Amino acid sequence: MSVRHALRIAAVAVLAAAAFVALPGASAQALPPFGCGTVSAGSTSGVAAPITDVRVGHHIGYDRFVMQFAGSRVPHYTVTPKSSAVFWLDPSNKRVTLRGTAGIKIALFPASGLGSFHGPTDIKTTFPQLLEARNIGDFEAVTSWGLGLRHQSCKRVFTLSGPPRLVIDVPG
Repeated sequence: MSVRHALRIAAVAVLAAAAFVALPGASAQALPPFGCGTVSAGSTSGVAAPITDVRVGHHIGYDRFVMQFAGSRVPHYTVTPKSSAVFWLDPSNKRVTLRGTAGIKIALFPASGLGSFHGPTDIKTTFPQLLEARNIGDFEAVTSWGLGLRHQSCKRVFTLSGPPRLVIDVPG
C-alpha cells in the first residue's frame, strides 16, 4: 500500500468519525440501556406515518435496525421479543421462518410503507446477531417487521429526530 493510499484511508476514517460524533444521539454514553421485555411508545395521533427507509448496520458490540419516517413523528410502536424466528405474514397468516433461532417483532400503528418505501423488504446479513430483517405485514395502517436473531437477547429501543427514526440495537 502506498503512503498516498494510506493517507486517503486515514482521512476518510477521520471524516467518518467526525460525522458520527456530530449526529444527534451518536454518543455511546447518550444511548439508553439494553432491556429484555416488550417496549411500546410513539405517537398514535394523525394519519399513517409513511415509512421512507429501512436499513441495518453492524457496529462494535451491537447490530442495528433503523426505520425512518416522513413527517415529524415516529408512530406508535411495539417491539416484542420472540423465542423463535417463526412469524406470521399479515394479512395472509402464512407462516415464515427467518434466519436464526430467535426473533423480535416490530409492529407500528398508524404506519405504512405502501407508496413511500421502495427499498428491500427482506434484508439478509452476515452480522453477529441480526441475521435477517423482513417486512411481515403492511395492512390497514399496521406495518410489521420481523428480525431474525442468531440467539435470543435483550435489545435497546429508542427514537431519533430530524428525520424521525425508530432504532433497535441487539448486542452482538
